[in-house]
Amino acid sequence: MRATKILALTCVRGESMSTLKTIKLSLVDRVSITAKMEAICPVTKTVDKYDITIEYVPNSNGIYIELKSLRKFLDSYKRREIYHEDLANEIAKYIYEIAKPKKLSIKLESNYVGMKVTVIKELKYDNYRSTP
Repeated sequence: MRATKILALTCVRGESMSTLKTIKLSLVDRVSITAKMEAICPVTKTVDKYDITIEYVPNSNGIYIELKSLRKFLDSYKRREIYHEDLANEIAKYIYEIAKPKKLSIKLESNYVGMKVTVIKELKYDNYRSTP
């Protein structure tokens, strides 16, 4: 049985972002998704290019992030000014709100002024509290 749940997400400035969707499927132990994405550095105003890894343990209801909507969601950051750490936190928040996985890890990797930067945000369902 497949069911889709839609949650409309908006960024801090009120600009419309792409809709992130979920799909209900049979359970697996873990999901790992690796993709490329971009955002704008608030300091230098240049494009930050990221390798993002999203890993999660689905909840017992078998709720998964729908991949096409995830691609559009990640692409919606292309023109957005945001720090690495805020980006990891924001993506984690939105994925948690819609899919409610047991565990979630967001890993962002980029090269910034000649340095490799890795930012990791990890959440567990039992200790996550959404902030307004």
